[in-house]
Amino acid sequence: MTTDGPSNEKHDGGGRHDWAAEAGEKLFQWRDFTPIPLILLMLFAAEPGARSATFGLILIMAGELFRVYSVAFIGSVSRTRGTGTTGGDLITRGPFRYVRNPLYVGNFLITFGVAVFSGVIWLVLLAALAFAFQYYCIVKFEERLLVQKFGRTYEEYRETVPAWIPARLPQLEEIEWPDTFSPALKSERRTLGAIAVMIVALMFLA
Repeated sequence: MTTDGPSNEKHDGGGRHDWAAEAGEKLFQWRDFTPIPLILLMLFAAEPGARSATFGLILIMAGELFRVYSVAFIGSVSRTRGTGTTGGDLITRGPFRYVRNPLYVGNFLITFGVAVFSGVIWLVLLAALAFAFQYYCIVKFEERLLVQKFGRTYEEYRETVPAWIPARLPQLEEIEWPDTFSPALKSERRTLGAIAVMIVALMFLA
């Protein structure tokens, strides 16, 4: 999770990213529904082949596995629908040690994977651009909340941990594992169901 808020307005010279944070608050509230137009477009235009379907499924599975791994550390706050909740503690363990937004990295792999599955290049580009805009704004909104809540502690975390792409990948012995994956798997049931429905729809309706 990330934060670029009130304290950053001093560093950014007048709050350059205020528009993104304001848009991000709305997009955060509606994030379950914003993908619907893109999904309908994919169902209408998809032309999946064996290669695109295979590569797409690999990306989708990688994204969901990464989401489950991340949720195992952050807990139920990942399902929060309110716009003023950031959880009780700043999570810096597990994947959050290497990237600030691992859940959204997982989301991107899933979204990109579904687009690749469709087998249509312009849909892949459109999905990537739509995702980049939406989550750029959402992250700016969340960063503002996190700076307000954790102050300099979060700012130091943000300065040392990249938002999206890890500065380095951990060695196998460095990988941190949660005590259990059961709560994460339970939390992800809805996401898994949505992925399954989307894949079946692409296979049989496209």
